[in-house]
Amino acid sequence: MKTLKYLWQTHRYLLLGFLLATLLTLVFLTRFLFSIIYWNGHQDVVIEKWMPVGYIARSYDVDRDWLMLQTGLPEGEFHPRLSIQDAAEKAGISYNEMRGRLLMAIDAQRGQ
Repeated sequence: MKTLKYLWQTHRYLLLGFLLATLLTLVFLTRFLFSIIYWNGHQDVVIEKWMPVGYIARSYDVDRDWLMLQTGLPEGEFHPRLSIQDAAEKAGISYNEMRGRLLMAIDAQRGQ
């Protein structure tokens, strides 16, 4: 405790900077660990209407931009958070057709 008191009295800003850096490190480490735990249990999930294309790409471990091209939409009409349902509506096809198109593309990509 004497060391902490000494550091506070003599090097206050240095101690505050160290504590802030430690706190930020813990925050980012926690986010990283939660991300690893989450995605470990969400590999190859069943595709549902609400899922964004980017989520599906992450789950199936394929390139997000490549998977977005497989939707058949022009480049200006898709974005990472576009749901499968919305992509199907924009493409003028049913959800099941879009889901099948993406699954076939993913299987073809993995088969290489």
